[in-house]
Amino acid sequence: MRRIVLIDGENLVYGLRHLLGEDGEKALRSAVDGFNFRGLIEELLADNLPAEILWFGARLRLYDQSDEIKRKSAEAIRAQSIFMNQIQNQKIHFIKVGYLRARETDPCEQCTHQTWKLAEKGVDVGLAVRMLTEANPETEIVVISADTDLLPAFKAANKLSKLAV
Repeated sequence: MRRIVLIDGENLVYGLRHLLGEDGEKALRSAVDGFNFRGLIEELLADNLPAEILWFGARLRLYDQSDEIKRKSAEAIRAQSIFMNQIQNQKIHFIKVGYLRARETDPCEQCTHQTWKLAEKGVDVGLAVRMLTEANPETEIVVISADTDLLPAFKAANKLSKLAV
């Protein structure tokens, strides 16, 4: 039996930052730098069976609508490059799907100032497509995500194979 682990990367990082934070605040992203993701996954699976581990993250690009978004997107690209190397050093494949979208936030009620926000789009869809592509009776699929948008894909994959949740 083959085992594949599909990780909704930012979803997992977001959850870990909440767990590592204090007083209801999430920890800084740097709190997961050097985190042993492979060790966590192997401990969760606890059976020493080999697994191919795929980490899903967004394709990034530089936005230049403003100095602020240019700075934020450049920093995101730099941070992803460093993080991707850390993940790959743990023998986890980094899969780039979807994209990072730049959009202005709602105006501040007091001053009407707007800032730019970056948000991942389509990563969950890429993970769902891979889940369905891999689903068969000879493959155990383990998904690490808290994204309820994946539920239809779980149901479809479950019809094609056994799905470990």
